[in-house]
Amino acid sequence: MSDKGDNAILESETSFENLLERVTIRPVPSDEDAEIARSAVRTEWLAATHRRKRQRRFVSLAAAASVLLVIALVARLASTPELIPVQVASIEKSIGSIYVLGEQSRLQVAGDLSSISAGQTIVTGNASGLGLVWGNGGSLRIDADSRVAFVSASAIELVSGRMYFDSMSSNVNLDVRTEFGVIRHLGTQYIGSVDSQSLSVSVREGRVSVDGLYFDPVAEQRQRLTITGNTRPQVLSISPYGDEWTWIEVTAPRSDFNGKTIYEFLQWVARETGLTIEFDDPDVERLVRENILKGQVDAEPRIALRQRMLVADLRYDIDLKKGVIHIAD
Repeated sequence: MSDKGDNAILESETSFENLLERVTIRPVPSDEDAEIARSAVRTEWLAATHRRKRQRRFVSLAAAASVLLVIALVARLASTPELIPVQVASIEKSIGSIYVLGEQSRLQVAGDLSSISAGQTIVTGNASGLGLVWGNGGSLRIDADSRVAFVSASAIELVSGRMYFDSMSSNVNLDVRTEFGVIRHLGTQYIGSVDSQSLSVSVREGRVSVDGLYFDPVAEQRQRLTITGNTRPQVLSISPYGDEWTWIEVTAPRSDFNGKTIYEFLQWVARETGLTIEFDDPDVERLVRENILKGQVDAEPRIALRQRMLVADLRYDIDLKKGVIHIAD
C-alpha cells in the first residue's frame, strides 16, 4: 500500500513539472505601451471628474435660479397695485334686514352700504327688500328671503328667492344665472324666482329666454315659464298685475318729476303697477298733460298716486278686474 502511494505522488509531481514547462512567460509591456495605458486611464479619470463637477455646477445653478425666481415673484406681488372693486349697482332703496355674505360664509349687516361690487353676495331677511340701479339705468329689485351673487357688470346669480328686473327702456345687459339655466331678456320687465325644485320666469313686458340644461324655452309678454328638472318647460298665461307683482312696488326707485307733467307721472305709476290708465273724458286727459309737477316721488306708486291726485284735485279709482286706473275730474 505504501509503495503505491509514493508512486502516485511522484507521478503527480512529474505531471505538474511538465505543465509548468509548457506555460509561456507573459511578455513585459514596452515603455511606450505602458505610457499609452497610463494616458488612457488618466484621460478617463479626468473625464469622470469633469462630469461630477458639471453635475454639481448644474445643481448649484438650478438652486440659484430657483431663489431668483422666488425673489422675482415676491417683488412682482409687492409691486402689483391693489385691485379696485368694480361697482355694478347702486342701492336706491333698502327695507328691513340686508346682509353681505362675508368670509367663511358669515352674514354681515350691510349697514350704510350704498353700492354693490362684483364678487359680493347679498342676502335679504324676512320682510325685507332691496331696490338697485343696474348699469346705466335698469332697475333691479330683490325680494325678501333671497340670495343673489353679483358676478360682473353684466351678470348676477340668483341662488335662491326672487328678483325683478326692468330695463327701463335703456340698453342694459343682465344675465341671471341659476342652477336651472341662464335668463336673458330683450327690453322687458320680468320676475325670476328660484327654489330647490324649479325656476319660474314671469314676463310683464318684452321677451325672455332661458338657456337651460335640457331645453331653451322662451316666454313672451304675459306668460309664465316654469322649468323643473329635465321635464319639458311649462308656459302659462298670466296677468301683468296682481299679488305676484305687488312686492316690487315697495322697492320702486324714487323718481324726479320736477318740471314734468301729471301725465308722465301716471305713466310711471302704470309701469310700476302693471295697470293701464284711462281718462273720464278728453278734457281730463288734456288737463293732466298740461299740469306741471314739482319735486321727487319717494313713496310707493299707489301711495304717490293718492297724494298727487289730491293735490291736482283729481279723482281716481282702480279696477283690478280690468286692470285699469280710471282718472276723472
